[in-house]
Amino acid sequence: MSIGNWFTARLLQSPLHGLMSRSFDLVRYTGHRSGEIFITPTQFAPCEDGIVIFVARPERKTWWRNFVDGHDLEVLLRGRWAHMRARAIVGSEQPEVIRPLLAAYLRRYPHLERHLPDGATEPSAAVVVWCQPVHVDVGKPEV
Repeated sequence: MSIGNWFTARLLQSPLHGLMSRSFDLVRYTGHRSGEIFITPTQFAPCEDGIVIFVARPERKTWWRNFVDGHDLEVLLRGRWAHMRARAIVGSEQPEVIRPLLAAYLRRYPHLERHLPDGATEPSAAVVVWCQPVHVDVGKPEV
């Protein structure tokens, strides 16, 4: 973990998290192949019933590949851990799915449009990780 990520992670887990937790979160997940637990800070935007994380330069990063087929993770949002299910959405494979997610992210961070491939809003080479809360069904009480 880089020094910047380490500092961000520590701040987000501290009582001072309010300084950054409106835009940044921590994702904690178990790697598919390694079985190791990873924690990394990301920038998120709310969307539909969850959050969306834009993966800048996805060809250089590997963490998002853990979520290609969907994978559980925990997300530290505003000082509280939430159990979520994440799925990586690759624009070239699912343009109709990624389009509204990418739009939600760019509404929150319009200046980040420059990180899209070719600077375009077309999602062809974009990757996002879509995280939705896992709702635990406790069932009906026994009578």
